[in-house]
Amino acid sequence: MSYQPIDNPPEYNQQSSIFKNPADGSNSTSHGSSSQQARTFDNIPDDFKYDVNVSGCDISIRHSFIKKVYTLLFLQLLLTTGIAALICKNETIKNFSLENPWLLFVSFIGSIGSMLFAFHQSRHYPYNLILLTIFTIFESYSIGVVTSLYDTQIVLEAMIITLVIFVGLSLFAFQTKYDFTSWIGVLNGVLFALIGIGFIWMFIQPSTISELVYAGIGATVFSAYIIIDTQLILRKYNVEEEVPAAIGLYLDIINLFLEILRILAATRDD
Repeated sequence: MSYQPIDNPPEYNQQSSIFKNPADGSNSTSHGSSSQQARTFDNIPDDFKYDVNVSGCDISIRHSFIKKVYTLLFLQLLLTTGIAALICKNETIKNFSLENPWLLFVSFIGSIGSMLFAFHQSRHYPYNLILLTIFTIFESYSIGVVTSLYDTQIVLEAMIITLVIFVGLSLFAFQTKYDFTSWIGVLNGVLFALIGIGFIWMFIQPSTISELVYAGIGATVFSAYIIIDTQLILRKYNVEEEVPAAIGLYLDIINLFLEILRILAATRDD
């Protein structure tokens, strides 16, 4: 079934003309029928429950979309944890990965490419899920190689802190009436600045203080992205675009985790 955008959808309530008695044109509620008074959105044809964005859809559609997004996100994080743990705990795989750094470059290119294709095929099942899986595998490999360089205790602490922050910020984003999406331009500017500094640090060794400040700003930025992307779940995406929504939150969590990991490692080194 094709769901076309609805411009200014009509209000569906007991006063709507679709509930009038065809015999006399009067409103059906005038007959005192309790069964007719109990009519709800379930009487609306499915085509009229959909809007161009999830926020304009029937509440059951919104709940279903949110459920799909967070189910995909959970599966992504589960797969990432499994692959990263395998790389960290298996010495053969770990040594092979560290001895072949070019695989990280392949993983980076693969994750970018598969992500772009996943966005392009976001409404085409099952290609969107296949591309999402490929993207997650590439990302998981990179995360596994990076975390293998850190102490297991620090990695676990970073995971717990990231989880607590994500849950707290997600609940806040769903409950608050303040719209944080207007800050996305500022965050994008700060993010590009951080990327530029990171590129420079590939050639210049930063001090520990500089790394802590950098990681602190990065953690703040990605925490803000979690709030914004959570609020955008209903406002930005179509009902068939759960894959891009899941990818956005997944990248926020992964990057927040890496910044927290950097902070913990830097403080332990001191």
